[in-house]
Amino acid sequence: MKKSILFTIAALAALLQSCTLEDKLNICVSQEESIQKYIDKNYADSTVIVTGSGISRIVMVHGSGVAAQKGDSVIFAYKGYTFSNGPYSQFTEGRIKERLGDKHMIAGLDEGIVGMLPGEESYIAFSARYGFFDKAAGALKRMTPLIYYVTLENIYR
Repeated sequence: MKKSILFTIAALAALLQSCTLEDKLNICVSQEESIQKYIDKNYADSTVIVTGSGISRIVMVHGSGVAAQKGDSVIFAYKGYTFSNGPYSQFTEGRIKERLGDKHMIAGLDEGIVGMLPGEESYIAFSARYGFFDKAAGALKRMTPLIYYVTLENIYR
């Protein structure tokens, strides 16, 4: 049994390495469809914002004040989960200060936080395209869709 599981994991890893860029982008499209189905099923009555890139923000607690914009520095707390029909396995958490648009964090978070209000708590969900794409990151495998729970604490202009 253990050998069978290891063989399957090795085969999947080899398959991902041999994928073309087009194959990887098709995987991302499938992930985006899965995220949208999850939101439609579980958050139909919630405020959901979808960016032009397809990154989804599900507002759980509304904030107030002026919305975060590119170029603003923001302080936020976060918990990061892999996405598999919803938040699946937590892989990180923390609290940081970053400037939006500086590309110091993954694109899904950077773009997903734009428009949040101080005090807002939201899930931000996105495909691997806006996460780590085909690079492994710590315990995360390549091509992993992600969902973060973000609490925006403050904005500095």
